[in-house]
Amino acid sequence: MRSRGYVMRDRGVVYNILDINIDVVNETRNYTTWDEVKQSLAIIPARAALNKLHIWLAENNYTQIYVDQRTPDIVAITRYNPITHEKIIMLAYTAFDKHAICHDCPKVDDLTFTGLLDEILLEIEFHYTDKGSRESSDKIVGLNGGEVEVREHLKRDDSKLAFIEQYEINGKLHLKYFPSGSVIVIKVSPIKKAIDAINLIDDYLSEKNDFIKTSFVNALKQLTLQNYNMLLFRCTGEDQDDFGSGSYNIPNWKTLNYCGLQGLLPYLNDIRFYNDLGHPICQNLRDGLWLCDYIYQRISKINPLLAEIARNIQTLFLPLHDVPYDLRPCYFEALFSLIYETTLEQLMEKLSSPFKTASIYVQSLALSSVSFLGSVKNAKLSLLPDGYKTEDELPSSLSAGLPHFATGIWRNWGRDTFIALPGCCLVTGRFQDARNLILSYGGAMRHGMIPNLLDGGHGARYNARDAVWFWLYAIVKYIEIVPNGVEILQNTVLRIFIHDDTIYGHDLTEQCLADTIQETLMRHFNGIEFVERNAGPAIDECMQELGFHVKAYVDHNTGFICGGNLYNCGTWMDKMGSSEKAGNKGWPATPRDGAAVELQGLCYTVIEKLDELYQKKFYPYEGVFTENKEIWTWKKWADIMKNNFERFFYVTDDDSSEYVNRRGIIKDSYGSTQIYTDYQLRPNFSITLAVAPRLMNAEKAWHALQIAETELLGPLGIKTLDPSDYNYCPFYNQDDDSTDKKTARGWSYHQGPEWLWVGMFFYRAKLAIAKVISDDKNDMEFYEKAKRFIRSRMGAYWEHLKCSTWASLPELTNANGTSCYHSCGAQAWSIGCLLETVNELYELHKFF
Repeated sequence: MRSRGYVMRDRGVVYNILDINIDVVNETRNYTTWDEVKQSLAIIPARAALNKLHIWLAENNYTQIYVDQRTPDIVAITRYNPITHEKIIMLAYTAFDKHAICHDCPKVDDLTFTGLLDEILLEIEFHYTDKGSRESSDKIVGLNGGEVEVREHLKRDDSKLAFIEQYEINGKLHLKYFPSGSVIVIKVSPIKKAIDAINLIDDYLSEKNDFIKTSFVNALKQLTLQNYNMLLFRCTGEDQDDFGSGSYNIPNWKTLNYCGLQGLLPYLNDIRFYNDLGHPICQNLRDGLWLCDYIYQRISKINPLLAEIARNIQTLFLPLHDVPYDLRPCYFEALFSLIYETTLEQLMEKLSSPFKTASIYVQSLALSSVSFLGSVKNAKLSLLPDGYKTEDELPSSLSAGLPHFATGIWRNWGRDTFIALPGCCLVTGRFQDARNLILSYGGAMRHGMIPNLLDGGHGARYNARDAVWFWLYAIVKYIEIVPNGVEILQNTVLRIFIHDDTIYGHDLTEQCLADTIQETLMRHFNGIEFVERNAGPAIDECMQELGFHVKAYVDHNTGFICGGNLYNCGTWMDKMGSSEKAGNKGWPATPRDGAAVELQGLCYTVIEKLDELYQKKFYPYEGVFTENKEIWTWKKWADIMKNNFERFFYVTDDDSSEYVNRRGIIKDSYGSTQIYTDYQLRPNFSITLAVAPRLMNAEKAWHALQIAETELLGPLGIKTLDPSDYNYCPFYNQDDDSTDKKTARGWSYHQGPEWLWVGMFFYRAKLAIAKVISDDKNDMEFYEKAKRFIRSRMGAYWEHLKCSTWASLPELTNANGTSCYHSCGAQAWSIGCLLETVNELYELHKFF
């Protein structure tokens, strides 16, 4: 072990400098005594003056510090007093490199400062003579061939080291003689305009000035939730398409994720936490107030209601023009935080009542949900009936994820919308938005299906067998959660394709939602089969011809919802191969044809609810029937499904199939073409258990969940395939241009990466099955234990939310929770399904 090269005594009192490294293990000599050192003081006077300065700074409240590396060896350090607003600036010439010693004056830019020079507190000038003698047989002797000259409390013109020019509101320090080892320290006071500006900001912050409480808060209270989406969020694509401009760019660094206030917040949090005043955002603020201009100018042009918000923010930022440039980052952050926190408080007031007093974690989830619900002009919903009043000029659509699914045809996905809707809209109390989405997608129904891609209805694509079932389930949740929610069944739907061959814009027909629901169930019961319109490269350049053949039907032997073929992928696991080189182009990675497990649970809970509503005379139809008048009541259909589900989906201990890989699991499908895919362990069965916990034996269901927990559950999401499966690949890379069929062009999308939304259904399945077991045993401890387990998992999501520059959760992760570059940073169904899970834990909906 070696020392750092100082002469040390009494646990760290520095005397003189050594130019050797001391072997502290084998060295036997003593250090020199103070009496011996006094014969040649060397740098001791300089250290005494600096120590005295440090004490004075501490005693006089110069608590804030900023360091500016002017050159590799010259550093400027500013100490700021937040009460008097005075600052002490030190310029010091260090000597990190012995080959870079300067004996005259270095080339360095002038130091500019804002304010008025009071005095030069200290100058230290180092005179280098020679090394001196350090040879001694019994003492360790430091260098004594140098001297320092210390000068204190000088007037501006008395400096030997620098010319200092003073202007009206600022000054400039120009070095004239500054050899290595030199130090100059100046004291600067703010001008009156600066003091007044800072005091005004302090009044805003302390609420002595009631501008925030009155004008700003009153303006916020007028906003709709869609306005809050505009104020806080919107990524570059959304603003670019609507207003021709995108997010703010920090020069020499990056463009912010969001155009709204939320885009800046995570970086300001980091700056505050790490005290990083050298951050590019801080430098941008010191250079000018363009960021302030961007914030209020953007808001002023996007919506009339936000124009008043923009004027308020402009007023709050106005004092920054008179704040010294080096203090701008500090006071900008304080004002921005005040604006943001006030906005967030009013947003929580606008959402449902439970969020006013919820934990910051739950509030963060609610905040994130706001990012997805907004209006984009090139991604409108399908038509709503004439006279249907909405809170905003255009009703909000629900983006599947940001930034990849923000605009155009890629924004509105039927499946994603209704998986996310219960959490993002119902748990948060956004009932009108939920109703708009339900009625709009219902209006675009064709072939008995809602669109996979909506595209305003005119370019809708109907290639998702599962989207309509998530739509139906969302209606069930709406009825259960919304006060008087059953009234939605009589709300008017504007059908844009009343017949399968209706041309868009012709024969618009109004009907009640109950009739639309009945149509899709009748169409499924009698069988749906068609070829997609414009089949071919125009809508999918990779899909083979048979992939455009869509089929969905009810198996009348089992009651199961079936469909699909080997050439398409009609459920959420919808990755179509696109690599010719690897040989997967035109081949779905996961066709999941036959009876996909999650559709059975969704169907079962929907028809159970319809039976209940029919008995209460809220729903006019008692069941479905075939063209030859074979009738299934809702109860009959549900009973058939329940009698067959466990029989065909549970892999028993004595199952003799050659395709069995694990026993005691619930199959991913039944009746698939490839057969072995039925027996794969995937997490989709947890969707069925979450929504229909009494569809099979609860003990067996719990055992299947335990296997999934052990084999599939990751830190944030859940593996989409059993790690023991040959096709398992836990990494998704859309840029993979290899010849490996399993991974090329992202073919592994659903073959192992850990998806968050399904993981949330897994949690809810554990809760639901534990509740059934506890109820059956009349012992709630089993259920409470399940709740404790899920609560213990929530910390990981909170940590991610705190660190996410998207203030959200991703679509998926790679193996063991590692970040996936190609995943959306903010995914609606991840947030929505977690909000549903939180609702299950804390029963937020009971406060509506």
